[in-house]
Amino acid sequence: MAWQLYWIGLLLISCVKCQPMPQPKIQPLLLDKFVISLFSEDRILSGVIWLQPASCLYEQWMMQTIDPSVATRDTSLIQAEVQVPENNETYIAPNMFNIPQCRTVFSEPPPTETYVFQIGPNLSDKNNTQVIRIMPGIAYRVRYILYNNATQLAHTNWSQPFKTRDLPQSPREMYASLQRRSGGMVVITVILSISMFMLLVGLAVTFATHK
Repeated sequence: MAWQLYWIGLLLISCVKCQPMPQPKIQPLLLDKFVISLFSEDRILSGVIWLQPASCLYEQWMMQTIDPSVATRDTSLIQAEVQVPENNETYIAPNMFNIPQCRTVFSEPPPTETYVFQIGPNLSDKNNTQVIRIMPGIAYRVRYILYNNATQLAHTNWSQPFKTRDLPQSPREMYASLQRRSGGMVVITVILSISMFMLLVGLAVTFATHK
């Protein structure tokens, strides 16, 4: 009986040793020095937000992380989170972006890379239960999340608000604006006419008194 218990205990010990050790949980890093900027100040659209590709984001994470071997460039992706400052609701861009090469702002990206990070026209909440659209004349803030598979490695600060372009006036709004301007011109014309009349009367009185 003691011999059987010995072998059972030895078997249990060996099974415990065979179990894989739990992987330590990765604490996401804050890449607070990374700046998110518009693709072009002159190409602001009303339904999408064009941003500069996240160059050197992966490299910033590598410089700050303790173990850079947990994620390679090929297996990592970038997701954009979007926040409306008016209500602080957070949404995500449906498509995740590949890691671009680290380059300067003025250098051209390789032909195989994404030339611009497009946010919109559709966004979804984190549970993929609600879809909204980028709206004209609204200010949005963006931040990037660096992922490796399903593990979050790092995130940036929220960007400054990026306001989308307002829609052009409809024909009815333009007509109403012209009507308001026409009314204002009539008032200005009347005031100028009265002023001119008073000036002429004053000149006439002045000439009459000096004769």
